[in-house]
Amino acid sequence: MALAAVVLLLGAAATAGVCVSLTSKERRSAAQAMDRQVDLAQAAVSGEVQRYLDTIDTVAGALGSHDVLTPDAFERATARVPGENLAGATAVVFVVPAATAGVAAVQQQWRSAGAGDLTLRPAPGVAEHYFAVYGRQLDGREPAAGGADFAEVPAVADVLREARSLGGAAVSDAAVLTRDAGLPATERRRSLNLASPVLGRGGSLRGFVLLGLRGEDFFGGAIGEVLQRRVTATLWAAQEGGGLLPMATVHPTAPPSDALRRSRDLGIAQRHWRLDLAADPRELPGAYTDRPLLAGAAGAVLSVLLAALVYLLSSRRAKALEAVQEATRELRAAEREARDQAALQQAILTSVGEGVTVVGEDGRVLLHNPAARALLGTAEDAEHLEDWPAHYGAYLPDRVTPFPPGRLPMVRALRGAAVDREEMVIRNPAHPDGILVSVGARPLDRSGGGPRGAVAVLHDITELRRYETELAQFAAVVAHDLKSPLTAVHGFAAVAADALAADPPRPETAAAALVRVRQGATRMRAIIDDLLAYTTARDAPLNVAEVDLRQLVDAVVAERTAPRPAAYLSPAVPDAQPPAPSVWIGPLPTVRADAGLLRLVVDNLVGNAIKYTPPGRAPHVEITAEVSAGGVRLEVSDRGIGIPDEEKARVFESFHRASPVEYGGTGLGLAICRRIVERHGGVVAVEDNPGGGTRFSVLLPPEPPAAATRLPEDDWRRLQGPPVPAAAQAAARANHNAK
Repeated sequence: MALAAVVLLLGAAATAGVCVSLTSKERRSAAQAMDRQVDLAQAAVSGEVQRYLDTIDTVAGALGSHDVLTPDAFERATARVPGENLAGATAVVFVVPAATAGVAAVQQQWRSAGAGDLTLRPAPGVAEHYFAVYGRQLDGREPAAGGADFAEVPAVADVLREARSLGGAAVSDAAVLTRDAGLPATERRRSLNLASPVLGRGGSLRGFVLLGLRGEDFFGGAIGEVLQRRVTATLWAAQEGGGLLPMATVHPTAPPSDALRRSRDLGIAQRHWRLDLAADPRELPGAYTDRPLLAGAAGAVLSVLLAALVYLLSSRRAKALEAVQEATRELRAAEREARDQAALQQAILTSVGEGVTVVGEDGRVLLHNPAARALLGTAEDAEHLEDWPAHYGAYLPDRVTPFPPGRLPMVRALRGAAVDREEMVIRNPAHPDGILVSVGARPLDRSGGGPRGAVAVLHDITELRRYETELAQFAAVVAHDLKSPLTAVHGFAAVAADALAADPPRPETAAAALVRVRQGATRMRAIIDDLLAYTTARDAPLNVAEVDLRQLVDAVVAERTAPRPAAYLSPAVPDAQPPAPSVWIGPLPTVRADAGLLRLVVDNLVGNAIKYTPPGRAPHVEITAEVSAGGVRLEVSDRGIGIPDEEKARVFESFHRASPVEYGGTGLGLAICRRIVERHGGVVAVEDNPGGGTRFSVLLPPEPPAAATRLPEDDWRRLQGPPVPAAAQAAARANHNAK
């Protein structure tokens, strides 16, 4: 124990030393990386400023070479400026000086040079004026009118005087550009003005070239791509009256308390600027890594392992034997547990009613449970999967065509595909009449690193299919039988109409009889339509296309809210119309669905929302939709009589009615809705509408599944995302009710 403790302490000390050394090295690396960022930023800013100054010097030289500076000459001299990629540049302007007494002469001089109707507008109270004569916009804005006097802008006037004094380019203090002076305070940007004198052939001053520069755009263009994204840089420039003013910031973030900070003073054209940089050292490349942590973890693990090894080697032989015996006991216990698990799995496979078949990677059968052998009808296994159709008598559902070997669910599962509800007919001596089997198969990786295989589950659906066929036949028979009395009802309606022409006529009796006959006919036709829709909604082929949900809902609502014909009103109150429904429709998207079947769903839900409203109250319906990764959720909410909690679980069952008898109906509407929605791979649900009434929700996937069946619940939960907290649900419902 003592020796192991010494080894452990030595290992911990060595590990701590390595970690301290690596951490110190990384801190130095972070400081060096930060210094490189400062150097890059300084070089970029200085270089860009000099490039801008060189540009206006070049323009000034070109303008000074003309004896008469015409607008065309100015345009040619500044034509290359837009192509210089001067980030932040707003306009380049030719400015001429003038004394108050000579304003008129200067105006006439430049009008004669081609400036058109140039009008100089001198600022009051100044001795020397600086008028804008020509200009070229660089930022896409409308050009400013010529004749403006920059003498009333202190920052511009100062830089022009400084450029004349220096005889070369100069940079102004940080200020707000003249063209931005009228903008709101939140939109004003601190900017600079660059000026260079225009000298004639004899060295006389003819004017100035003035370049407006937005500081934020200039600074971003100068170092935006030079600095790392996590490095925050701020440029401070001299301001009028002294001191520094923050002109622009690149990559603004909130650095942590241990951030690395650097400041660098810049001398820019007789101006004092300062560059401040701050960065999280963990974000600098090559600065902070996981090496100290990994080294510490590795050292700790090695120290513990080495100490444990020393302890084990120095312990007594009896302890080693005890460990061996304990390991042996655990191994035997694990072996017993494995045997118990194998026996349990075998018992489950033997007793389960579904057929289970497992094949290996080579296609040979590894396992048939008794139910599978009973369904396949033979005790001998096929040699290969390709022999299954002939060996077991497998046919397509048409009962004539042998099942293609390449389409067998087990073959497709061995290729990595998941197969669900593949139907085949098994006909052999054990099943002479043939049985219809639904097969699902999945790829299987056997534990222990064994070869891949596949597992299939077989289910006899012969009786289920027979029941479905009988149900369809029943619906067809009922529809056929109901159409015969429907014809008789319409015949009596004709007789009642003839009675009106009798002598003497009996209009009251005939009208009342006619209303009841037509109501009965409408009722019988509704039963027929519901039965036919219920029968076909499950097996009719889906014609999937893009459906404009808003257009479909508008059509249904228009039909459902149209005034009822007088012939269908109560005989006692012929002119009475039920209260007009109020329908609010929110934004609705486009969905992928069968337009005809989806219309049945919307028609049933909207019709129920209008129908199941207390007498004398105007129905109120709200139709909304929400798009998410899981698909489109359509909601139809009403303020009707509602559905009792004990009935909610059964409202989608066939022929089940949860409403009072006086509301009528066949009990098939919601069953039809469920069949159609599930065929699209969706789900339909019902819940109470906060504030009274009922809310039905229909969730449709982005694309109906190929098999046109309902997706598993786990898949829908995954598509719908995490559950919404109760508080969020309550807030959303309150907002919905307020609307």
